[in-house]
Amino acid sequence: MADFAEDIERFLASFSPEEIAVMRHAFRAILEGEPTTIDDLTLGLPRSSADDTVQRLLDRGTLVLEDGRITGARGLSLTETPHRLVLDGRQRYAFCAVDAVGIPIALGADAAVESHCHHCRRPVRLEIHGGTIVDAPPGLVIWAVERDLTRSLRAHT
Repeated sequence: MADFAEDIERFLASFSPEEIAVMRHAFRAILEGEPTTIDDLTLGLPRSSADDTVQRLLDRGTLVLEDGRITGARGLSLTETPHRLVLDGRQRYAFCAVDAVGIPIALGADAAVESHCHHCRRPVRLEIHGGTIVDAPPGLVIWAVERDLTRSLRAHT
């Protein structure tokens, strides 16, 4: 478990302050149900710098850009994925099962999560209230892959 925590720390430390600001802004917009644009994300950066920052985040799989709008950021998506969540009464999606569970827990939110078993593909549903899992199938496990910081989280999880 210590190696996993260290990998997460290294991953989070690998983002520049500009990348963190862009992801935070995009995540908040998606949380509210409003996709954002690169113009909205300049955050005082020159447009070319904002474009470069967004491209790096797209390459790493931490943002999703569709028709000029950012529809996914930091694991939360407005675009349908296999990991559906109703977060504080609003339908959203997650990039992976870890995001589907971790985002509402980190936000201290209420959520219903619908996904599927990685192994047998059976549907899985769980409930989170106030950031705590209150209802889940017995023996529920989240499958995790070894992290490769050079690969897209979204494309490889």
